[in-house]
Amino acid sequence: MKNKEEENETVNVNNTDGSIVLLAKLYSDINKYWASEVNSNGSNFDFDSQDIYRHLLENVMFISEIIEKINPETEKEERIVLLEHLHKSIIPNITIYKKHIELFKKLPRKKLELNEFRKRKYPESTKNDKELESLLYKIKEIQNREKYFSSDLYNNIGFLTHNFHEELYLYSCYINKLITTNFKNFKPYDKNYLMIHDKIFFNMGIVYQIHKNYNNLAFEEISELELYKVLNLQNTISYLEIKNINRITYIFHKLQDILPKHIGEQWLIGILKEIKYTKKHYYSKYRIVKSSSATEDEEVFANEVDTLFNEKVKPLTS
Repeated sequence: MKNKEEENETVNVNNTDGSIVLLAKLYSDINKYWASEVNSNGSNFDFDSQDIYRHLLENVMFISEIIEKINPETEKEERIVLLEHLHKSIIPNITIYKKHIELFKKLPRKKLELNEFRKRKYPESTKNDKELESLLYKIKEIQNREKYFSSDLYNNIGFLTHNFHEELYLYSCYINKLITTNFKNFKPYDKNYLMIHDKIFFNMGIVYQIHKNYNNLAFEEISELELYKVLNLQNTISYLEIKNINRITYIFHKLQDILPKHIGEQWLIGILKEIKYTKKHYYSKYRIVKSSSATEDEEVFANEVDTLFNEKVKPLTS
């Protein structure tokens, strides 16, 4: 006969404990990979490591059951010990990433993709890298986001350009917060890290205003349609090239503000991935044009943006 405490157990303890043990082991292995990449200044980074990172993220971490559902009053000592061990494995991962973030950002992901594209599709081609890259981009560009990220091209080659170091770090921060807060205010982890969606964040009217006023000012020359795809996170290649980071981040701040809060937060994460900027970098930049250290030109710019959003760009509803 089960006692009351056993009946209140709502989770498969064996699965949960097993997941915690597995994650701790995996983090130990990932930390060794990362340390090796750091010590070799990135020369150890290759196709296999990217493939491993993607597999671990999607097929192990995202499906691991570690949510603590045991009531603190009936908590098992073994579970506490396992979580402490997992926590000790995660902290070095977070530390390594923060310390070497610039190295990880600059790893030759595009070069890996191009080399694999040449090897698989055009092994006898005499095209140079620039010509081959242009051909690859044309193939990507004609596909919508959802189709591309489920295609053989992405699964075999395209995934190589993604910053899985950042994704693993973000997941580490999530697990760290769960453990340190004893799983209070738990929210499921957003597994849609590729931002595959069917939302229209900004209509063409808003995009027109941004393009008309800031094309070749905050960002390099780009077509209105390309900007529409960028701001709505629909593109499969990166169109947007930043011309002035202080200005573009302030525009992003104003765009986020016109979206419903939960959607705005989701959009900001996506657009920062598009331009390969961290939240920390974003938050250190977007306020500059409104700060006491702003130049006269930046003050004029900020006032013009504020006026534009007050008069012509209206808040959107969910």
